[in-house]
Amino acid sequence: MEKRKEITHTNDENDFSELMRDFDMKSIDYTTPINGTIIEIDNNKVIIDIGRKTEGILNKTELLDWNGDLNYKVGDSINIICKRINRKQGYITVSKKELDVKEGWEKVQRAYEKNISVIGKIIKVLPDNKGFLVDMGVEMFLPMSQADIKKIKAPQKLLGREFWFKVNKLNQRDETGVISRRVLLEEERKEKIDKLINSLKVGDIVKGIITTIMDYGAFINLGSIDGLIHKEDISYGRIGHPKEKLRNGDEVEAKILDIDKERKKISLGLKQKYLDPWIDIGNKYPVGKRVIAKVTKIVDFGAFIELEEGVEGLLHVSDLTWEGRPKSVEEYVAIGDKPWVQVIELNKDDKKIKLGLKQLEMRPEEKYIEKHEVGEIVKGVVKKVLDSKVFIELEEGVEGVVKISDIRYFRIDSAKDFFKERETVESVILSDELDFNYKVRLGIKQLSDDEWKDFFKKRMVGTIVEVKIKKINENGIVVEISQNIEGFIRLNDIDENRLTIEEINQNYKVGEKKEAMVTRTSQDKRRVYLSFKELNKKREREEIEKYSKSNDKSSTTVGDLFESAIVKKK
Repeated sequence: MEKRKEITHTNDENDFSELMRDFDMKSIDYTTPINGTIIEIDNNKVIIDIGRKTEGILNKTELLDWNGDLNYKVGDSINIICKRINRKQGYITVSKKELDVKEGWEKVQRAYEKNISVIGKIIKVLPDNKGFLVDMGVEMFLPMSQADIKKIKAPQKLLGREFWFKVNKLNQRDETGVISRRVLLEEERKEKIDKLINSLKVGDIVKGIITTIMDYGAFINLGSIDGLIHKEDISYGRIGHPKEKLRNGDEVEAKILDIDKERKKISLGLKQKYLDPWIDIGNKYPVGKRVIAKVTKIVDFGAFIELEEGVEGLLHVSDLTWEGRPKSVEEYVAIGDKPWVQVIELNKDDKKIKLGLKQLEMRPEEKYIEKHEVGEIVKGVVKKVLDSKVFIELEEGVEGVVKISDIRYFRIDSAKDFFKERETVESVILSDELDFNYKVRLGIKQLSDDEWKDFFKKRMVGTIVEVKIKKINENGIVVEISQNIEGFIRLNDIDENRLTIEEINQNYKVGEKKEAMVTRTSQDKRRVYLSFKELNKKREREEIEKYSKSNDKSSTTVGDLFESAIVKKK
């Protein structure tokens, strides 16, 4: 009897347990999330303690991440929702995914309506790289163009990463939508750019990384914005391409040259960090200085030579040698050579320096001067005639120059009136120093020095000479005494009566030969003054004397003689 009572008591307990479980199942809320604890994980399912008489069974696949890995373990807490009851086997089927979808959709809806950002995880790259699927509880579409500001080169690297997104579009019926990360990045970048630009000022030195090199310059990433260094602001020296000085990935320091806050642009300079080497160029490289410098470039017309960073000079082909123009620049210099050169010209304003190689040697003109003496008469061929000077080739590679003031002792209008190209002439060496163009200084008028000495010796004041009228001007008449000697007759010495210019031109013709009397000379200045008037007076006196000494017994009076002289003069 006691045994049956025990069995009956056990059956009653089982019946009561079944009743309680049935009641527990009937009280399940299929809409409210339940927090449970994982108590067992096997190959296909996960058993969860949901705080009831029966456990929840969850499909294991719902806990696998985008990469197929299970990131949960026994004892972990988990939120799920009840789906259905298996009364026969006595368990409840639960789902995490359905809860996530439900909560996720509510989350993206709220984000869309309030225009706020929402977090999500990139879980899949769509075929043809059209975009990504992003897990926000509910899966959303992220177009490839909206995943980043820059083009994405390796989409797979974004898998499994969480980002903030902006909901651009929702489809209520399908519970799908389109999101964007780019919008947030652009907003963030704009804020950072505004903040950075407002914190900078022209003249600041900033650090950055070279990101892109173009023909016209290089872009430097300053953090939230790129600055541009134009090619001409990279170096004070000449560069063909920015790659000659810069490389992608290099960290550089640059000076801010300009900030355009409206267009969000920053102009940078590298060379401006340093003092312009051309500022003190005249003291560092005065004309005549000899230096060792590096040949950086060869061109048809010469070679470019770097004196220092940012200072480059031109060695022109004509300054390579005194022995004529060479066939090739490479006969004398090559890229990388470090020859001695001499500064021969400096233009600070245009930042140009002209260098010479041949100037290191004695010039042919200097050698010529050493072989000849001042005052020596030399022969040469007229190479070129200008109004103001004549160039004479004395020997190959040696030229002399005669200035117009050294052609005649008297004033002449143009050297072209006295010389023709290719004619052979004699001249006198005037100096043992070359002129500023490195020409031998020559004179022509000095050849007539003996003629002038002879003239002053023989033609004293009162001497009568034959002259040829060369020019009539408002001051008098210029006459030619000989090829090298010229004289002048002032207005007062032309006639007893003061003639007008018109009367002088009527009575005296250019080219006419006449006799005149020497009235004054200046041997030092090579000046001769003559007079027609004084000659006429002299001859009148001679005529009077001739008649007065005549033995003629006629009744001719002195008055008759004066009258005769006057008639003769007329």
